Amino acid sequence: MGYRERRAEMLATKAAPHLEPGEQIQTGFMTLTGWSIFTVPAETFVVTDRAILVMGRAGVYRLPRNSWFGKPTGIYYRFQLDRSYRVHRQWYQEVIAADEALREMQTRDDPAAGEH
Repeated sequence: MGYRERRAEMLATKAAPHLEPGEQIQTGFMTLTGWSIFTVPAETFVVTDRAILVMGRAGVYRLPRNSWFGKPTGIYYRFQLDRSYRVHRQWYQEVIAADEALREMQTRDDPAAGEH
C-alpha cells in the first residue's frame, strides 16, 4: 500500500463513525494551523456525496455539500467556508477532486449547473 492509499484509508477510518447510512466518501484532506515551518494539523475534511465533514479539536460538524473550495495555488492555499482554512499543497489533488465531484453531481442533476 502506497502513501496516498494509506492517507485515504486513515481519512476513511477517522470519518467512519460520523457517516450516515449509505453515505459515500468522495475525497478528504487536512488543513493546517500555524505559520511558515511551524504548522500543525488543524482539521480533517472528509467530503462525501451528502456533506463536508470537518473533524478537529472542537469536535465534528457537517457543512453543506454544495460548497466549492476553489483552485488551490502556492504552497499554502486559503479557502473560506464557515471560516478561513489553509491547506498545504500536498493535499491539492484532493481539494481539486472535491470540486470535480461536486461539479459531476450537479451536472448529473442539471447539465447547466456544472458551469462553475
